[in-house]
Amino acid sequence: MNKKTIILCIFFVFLFLIPFFYHTAFSKYIFDYTFVTTNICIDKKPKIEVISVSNTNTGYEKYANYTHQIHLKVKVTEKNITINNFNSDNINVFINNQKIDSSLNINLISNHYDEKIYNILLSNLTGNGNLSIVFPEGIIQDNLNQKNEFLKFDTGILIDNLSPNTTCKELPIENNQSKYIISSNECLRPIESWEISQDLTSLSKVFCSPILYPINITDFAGNTSEVFVDIQNAKNIMLYYANYNGYRFSKFDSNGQISGKQAIIDNNNQKSEMIFAYLDGDIDKQLLEGRIFDYTYWGENSTARCNYSEIPYQYGYSPSATSWYDINSKNAVYCLGKLCFQLGGQGHNLANNSCLGSFNPIPEEIAKENLYGISGIAFNLKDLDSYSIVYQIYVPNIGWLKAASDGEESTYSHDKPFSAIRINIVPKSEKQYLMNYWNRVIYTNYVD
Repeated sequence: MNKKTIILCIFFVFLFLIPFFYHTAFSKYIFDYTFVTTNICIDKKPKIEVISVSNTNTGYEKYANYTHQIHLKVKVTEKNITINNFNSDNINVFINNQKIDSSLNINLISNHYDEKIYNILLSNLTGNGNLSIVFPEGIIQDNLNQKNEFLKFDTGILIDNLSPNTTCKELPIENNQSKYIISSNECLRPIESWEISQDLTSLSKVFCSPILYPINITDFAGNTSEVFVDIQNAKNIMLYYANYNGYRFSKFDSNGQISGKQAIIDNNNQKSEMIFAYLDGDIDKQLLEGRIFDYTYWGENSTARCNYSEIPYQYGYSPSATSWYDINSKNAVYCLGKLCFQLGGQGHNLANNSCLGSFNPIPEEIAKENLYGISGIAFNLKDLDSYSIVYQIYVPNIGWLKAASDGEESTYSHDKPFSAIRINIVPKSEKQYLMNYWNRVIYTNYVD
């Protein structure tokens, strides 16, 4: 190798090593290269998805019956839709995998370039079972002929249009009380003042006295069954009463039984002239109090003497419009061997009977019409916050009046005496149930 060649090699080696010794390089020219490998446009299939479900069965949204409405919000994702068959003709509703005809209403509630949101309203859902909705394949297509996939969406809602099947039993417990148990074939909604079992399929309540009334029990879907609470054996609190309306009586009625009903059966014009009442059982006998409006032949400021007990009775409020008689009052009397208080008195429609202090006998023809007697009545329970007293009167040619309670006066008018009555002591929680039941017969001649 000659000398010239050696020098050239050294020079080129030097040029090669320069970048490794200096951090800064200078160049007169900058070359910018851009490489495009390919231009790809990715278009996904149209997509349908349910984004929310709601139910008008508030508090029990996982259950519904034909009265409820189900709302589904459904999102369709696709910006190049060419075929849109998202309508009620193509979307199907199933209950327990069986297609049903239901009211299905669809509204577009949001519309953007790459997505649409629909609200689907389902109503009048008949049948029983799990609710699902089916979106068939191909109801949405894009410009590349791509189709949405088949979607069957389980709403998680049970459609139930069957009322609960129930059984009832009265169980005697301590202190002459009864526990009433209502059992069902399905879960029940709670009822105020009733105890519900751990598995939610039975309701129970303790009662102190006989009573009969219906109550509605409701399942989670909102279906109801009317069940009669029929307490016969509880004797812890007993209310006894007897109504004299011209018919001889030999026993007291109690806890809701009709006293004086023979006058209703016979459809005659007999009127109630006196009522006896008392409490028995584990209750203070002085708690019961009552007052009446007495309509007599002799008119205002008159007083007559009862032919049975010789206790005076007077025209108008007795004892007054704001005071009461109880077992300790001056009108306490023994009737059928029981100490009671008496309201009114026998002799309102007795021919030739006169009031005290004047000779004003009832004419025989007037007496036959039976125009006089007790026309208004009220009962109350003193200092007993957990119980109410309910009463209802029957007026001839009118029928049963609306039930009254807790000191409210029951009267058709003060010149229209009644002929039959029924009274009951009831837990305050059940008071309205009993009143609603008795009010079913107003203006009728009910006698059961």
